[in-house]
Amino acid sequence: MSTADQSIASQSSHLLAGQVQTLDPAEDNQVLGLLYEYETVQLNQGAFSRHVQFAGTERSALYVEEYGARSHNLGALRGDRLAFCLPIMETESRWWGRSISHGVMPMSHSGKTIHATFDAGQRHVVMILDRQWCLEELSRGMVGQILNIESILNPQHSSFLEIHPLQVQRWSQRLCRLLTRVVSWPEKVPKQQFESELLTAVRSLLEPAEVSQLIESRSKQVVEMTLTYADAFQSQSPTVSELCANVNVSRRTLEVAFQTIVGKSPLQFLTQRRLCRAYVDLKRAKDESIRVTDIAFAHGFTELGRFANRYQKIFGELPSETLRQYSSQRRLALEI
Repeated sequence: MSTADQSIASQSSHLLAGQVQTLDPAEDNQVLGLLYEYETVQLNQGAFSRHVQFAGTERSALYVEEYGARSHNLGALRGDRLAFCLPIMETESRWWGRSISHGVMPMSHSGKTIHATFDAGQRHVVMILDRQWCLEELSRGMVGQILNIESILNPQHSSFLEIHPLQVQRWSQRLCRLLTRVVSWPEKVPKQQFESELLTAVRSLLEPAEVSQLIESRSKQVVEMTLTYADAFQSQSPTVSELCANVNVSRRTLEVAFQTIVGKSPLQFLTQRRLCRAYVDLKRAKDESIRVTDIAFAHGFTELGRFANRYQKIFGELPSETLRQYSSQRRLALEI
C-alpha cells in the first residue's frame, strides 16, 4: 500500500495536515523526510508499522505517532530546529538509553544525533519548531524575559527536561485534540492560531524546568555563602537568625536552599559538618596533651554531653574512644 493511498493531506493558509500509515522503513523514511524535516538513517528490518497524524507550517510541526512494532531510529533534525517529545502511552521505549516516561521530556536539536528505540504500542506527541523563531517569540512576552530561554534551549545542555507528569499529560492531551481538529477541519484552524498554540505549549512546559534551574542556582549560592560564613567562625555555633542576617536572606529562603541542595535543614547540615571535622581532628591529634574538650570547643560545641551523644550516633563511638584509639596506633607505630 503506497503512501499516497494512505495519506490524507490538506493545505490551508500554508497549514499542511493529514495522516499516514507506513508499513515499511523505506516508505517511512520518505514520509518523515518530506513532512517533518526529520532524516531517519536506520530502522529495524522486518515487521514495521507506524501511524502518524501530522500538521505543520514552514516553521512548526506537530504530529502524533504510534508504533505497531518495535523500531530502532537513528537520525537528526535538519536545518536549525528543536523537537520536543511528550509520551502519551508509556512502554519500555528509550531515548539514548533513558526510559521515556511521563516525567521526562526528550528534547532534540539540529546537528545532534537522535538514537531511540520504540516498543510496539509506543504513542507520543512531537513538536518541531524553528529554533530562532522559537527563541524570538518566547522572548517577546514577560514570561520570556524572566525565563532564560537561550540557556534552556542551548544545544550543549541536557537532552532531557524533568517535567511534572501532570504537566506532560495535560499538554499531550491538549495537543492531541488540536491535531485531531486540524486534521479533520484544517480550514477552521488558522496558521497563526496553530503556531501560537505550539509556542504556548513550549513556554508552559519549559517554565517549571527553568524555575527549577533558577531555584537550584540561587540555592547553591545561598548554601555556599552560608558555608563561607560558618568556616570564618568555625569555633562558634551560629543560630538560624545569625546565618540569615550574615547571608542577607530570609529564614524561609535559607531553609529552602539547604533542603534543595543537601536535603537537610541548615543547622542539621552545619552540625553534622562540624562533627565530621571534629572526628578528623581527633584522628589526627598528634599531641598527647590534646583533649576532647579542646577539639569540641574548636568546632563550636560548648555542651560536652550533647556533643558526645551526637558524635556517638554518627560514628558509633565516643569522642574519647576515637582519640584514644588513634593515639594508641600512633604510639605503636613510633615504637616499631
